Amino acid sequence: MIGIIFGSFVPMLLLGVPIAFCLVLMTIFVYVDIGDPRLFLQIPQRMFSSTENLLLLAIPFFIMAGEIMNRAGITDKLMTLAGSLVGWIRGGLAHTNIVASMFFAGITGSAVSDTVAVGGIMIPAMKENGYSEEYAAAVTASSSVIGPIIPPSIPMLIYASVMNVSIAGLFLGGMLPGILVAISLMVTAYIIAVRKGYGERAPFVGVVRLLLAIFQGLPALLLPALIMGGILGGFFSPTQASAVAVMYGLAVGFILYRSLSLSDIVPILTNTVKATAMIMFLLACAKSFSWLVSYYNLVEHVTLVFVSLTANKYVFLLLVNILFLVIGMFLDMGFAIIVLGPLLAPIAYQYGVDPIHFGLITCTNLTIGLASPPFGLVLFAACGISNVSLARLSVAILPFIAAEIVVLLLITYVPFFTMYFPRLFGYA
Repeated sequence: MIGIIFGSFVPMLLLGVPIAFCLVLMTIFVYVDIGDPRLFLQIPQRMFSSTENLLLLAIPFFIMAGEIMNRAGITDKLMTLAGSLVGWIRGGLAHTNIVASMFFAGITGSAVSDTVAVGGIMIPAMKENGYSEEYAAAVTASSSVIGPIIPPSIPMLIYASVMNVSIAGLFLGGMLPGILVAISLMVTAYIIAVRKGYGERAPFVGVVRLLLAIFQGLPALLLPALIMGGILGGFFSPTQASAVAVMYGLAVGFILYRSLSLSDIVPILTNTVKATAMIMFLLACAKSFSWLVSYYNLVEHVTLVFVSLTANKYVFLLLVNILFLVIGMFLDMGFAIIVLGPLLAPIAYQYGVDPIHFGLITCTNLTIGLASPPFGLVLFAACGISNVSLARLSVAILPFIAAEIVVLLLITYVPFFTMYFPRLFGYA
């Protein structure tokens, strides 16, 4: 099987074949090698059954909620609020960029959406105020990875559906890591601003303007509170919460802000369908591959490999982090979760790692990969917005990636940061 994987999957990947098709074709090649024609009937059956999980219904709803809130024109209001809170710090626009990304994280749950929404406004503004264009793009790309860490999070939904882990527990566990990532990026941005002379310190806007900015941005910020409060209060399930988020977004856009029109519905639905189809098709194709994992006892073989390398839990977690960081630089995040999660999570459980803790390590690690050179997805999005070359952006983003890796190691070896809220609310 290893020979077929490297002989078929890797060449197809290098040729630019979409990962979902690579998985299905590789599975077909393995089935041909096994020689049982009945196995081919399992491919469509398993692809269909993989989409029957009710939890997956939350994915299109959360995507749609993010599209609605973006279309409702909340970007300017959240930017104003972020600027009022941290714009007075040295390098204020960089801090505003980071805090705005943290606000958007509670709305979209997508790093790419964050990059496009925040970067479209902040990158030109930073360039006009004397920041280099590669630095502005680096701040935007690195801070956008907060999106999939702070709930709601699409990668966490995928992980929960694949590994049968509490999505509420994962959402709760992502709060402190997301805040830690934001703080680490702000510290890095401050150091760079002082060294390069970016952004002279501006005066505080005043209490009145701050309160006004909070009042204008509060309806958007209430969305994550509504989602988590409803789930933890037992008013609705995570899937129902996603539908409530859509209704809330429509109410904010049509009634409160009055920035949505009927003409916006078609592009909202179109973008939602495209994003959902991509995720669901990848899940369906990966399900056919998952049968091979059990057929060849890959979990047992991989377990033996790790046990032979080390019996120490902390060394195991370090090896896993290195593996995920490398994988995240080259492969799609959803693919890595679907394929590597079932392989490595059972081993982590044997080492005594909590399922929620390991899920957050996985999601946080692979999220950093979205902004890691050479093929991080948000890097390409930031390059498209800023017209900065990938090479220049890759160099400028390295200090921010280093800061995020420090946070990753912190949440890996200090479970308090990921497990405090899940334990507080009885999910661990």
